[in-house]
Amino acid sequence: MGADYEATVLTHLIDMLYVAGILVGLIEMIPRPDHLLIENIAVSPPDHGHGYGRLLMDHAEKQARSFGLSEMKLYTNKKFAKNITLYRRLGYRVEREETIEAGVVVHMSKSL
Repeated sequence: MGADYEATVLTHLIDMLYVAGILVGLIEMIPRPDHLLIENIAVSPPDHGHGYGRLLMDHAEKQARSFGLSEMKLYTNKKFAKNITLYRRLGYRVEREETIEAGVVVHMSKSL
């Protein structure tokens, strides 16, 4: 809630997915020297189940390859079990879990 969005749009890659002129999702990525971090991915609730999340994840992998990167990383709240299941199906593995005040963060990665 304390994010500096002005700085974010200047330093992160943010790509939006439109279908028939309507914004259905977005992905925020941060290029690092050795990997591409997916900082945020969101699909509008009415548009869940149409494969848009998978499409955005594929897009991120293409971005990583275009930068010459061979690894993807992301993190999510352990409570989002459906997301973790999707990421595993896409080839991500759990690197570690981290307990913070807001819950348990699951750090995941994938080699390209």
